[in-house]
Amino acid sequence: SGVWDKMKEFKEPIFIIGIPRSGTTILEELFTAHKDTAYFENYSARYHKRPSMFRFIPMLMKYQKFRYKIDRPKRSEGWVWDRFANSLDYLDESHVTEEMKNYFYNAIKYQLKAFNATRFVSKNPRNCMRIRWINHMFPNVSYIMIERDKKPVISSMYYGLKRYKKKWGDKFLKPPSSLRGFGYIKKMLGEDRSDMQTCVSFYELYRNALYKDLPIISDRTITLQYEEFVKDPRNTIKELYEFTHLDWYDELEKFIPKQLELGNNEKWKLLPDDEKKIMLEYTEKN
Repeated sequence: SGVWDKMKEFKEPIFIIGIPRSGTTILEELFTAHKDTAYFENYSARYHKRPSMFRFIPMLMKYQKFRYKIDRPKRSEGWVWDRFANSLDYLDESHVTEEMKNYFYNAIKYQLKAFNATRFVSKNPRNCMRIRWINHMFPNVSYIMIERDKKPVISSMYYGLKRYKKKWGDKFLKPPSSLRGFGYIKKMLGEDRSDMQTCVSFYELYRNALYKDLPIISDRTITLQYEEFVKDPRNTIKELYEFTHLDWYDELEKFIPKQLELGNNEKWKLLPDDEKKIMLEYTEKN
């Protein structure tokens, strides 16, 4: 169809994939620092249910830049990608509809126009559940896959869950998931479980879906280890830019640090004993 052909107009979109808390956010920050990249930002989120408004985003961002000197606004992806499914839904090619194609074509088109860029970047952990769907929707994507040791990933989920619970109290288990974090996931996976069991189940759900479908995109995927990436982010990013056909320019030197902190990789050791036991039983078996 016409929209199908139009999807191929986008010059090699870049999708960053990985299980939540694996380092996808820092990778996205380093990619969206590039002046030729666009991404979903706050206006996309605001109008995610009113796609007829997408066409005004370039004008709104122009005003924002003039009025507030904001050149690269805050990234905000969740609402747009949750327009047709939630974070626990598994999507494959059979779920692609004409409405979705139109929606995402326009969302991306106006975002590229707003940033005056040719490359669209997406980082969305939900994509672990949507590889086949993305592959069908966007036939010419380059994928960057980031992996991290299971223990810091699961413990980081656990600490995040605790943080959200403290912040939201009784409202914690109610959607929308974008505000309630793992509360929504806990509600869907079973409220009778301990917080750590919820995190392990969530990790397992995403990991199984991701690794089952990865082979179909292996020819367009580059994989990196978080633990190696943080030691030498600048050279790693240069390699990733090369893989995705993004040009390096001198100004990027100030955005991309020579080294990153290994971000709480040992924090799992501080978990409460009963929760740590649940996590270690899982990670040692898997």
